[in-house]
Amino acid sequence: MEPTYDVVWPRSPRGVQQRRRASRLDTLTGKRVAFLWDYLFRGDELFPVLAEQLEARFAGIEIVDYVEFGNLHGADEKERVARLPDDLRSRGVDAVVSGMGC
Repeated sequence: MEPTYDVVWPRSPRGVQQRRRASRLDTLTGKRVAFLWDYLFRGDELFPVLAEQLEARFAGIEIVDYVEFGNLHGADEKERVARLPDDLRSRGVDAVVSGMGC
């Protein structure tokens, strides 16, 4: 008689269901782009350089700086992230650059 073995799956069930991604913008020309940051790794150095490069490449682009949204990592992280869609919408943001450490 052949031995039998229990089989286990090494991955857990998905905690978050996949969602349809937003349509990609054709260009950033004339768009409003928000920078989001968790204040953990060199965003204060990176974002000014990125803003300069984006402004040189895309006419009329407008940057909404990360300071407008505050630190998205910390004691009030859940509340800040929960209201982020409304914050982005109310500021007329077309696209986001997220500088979050992992």
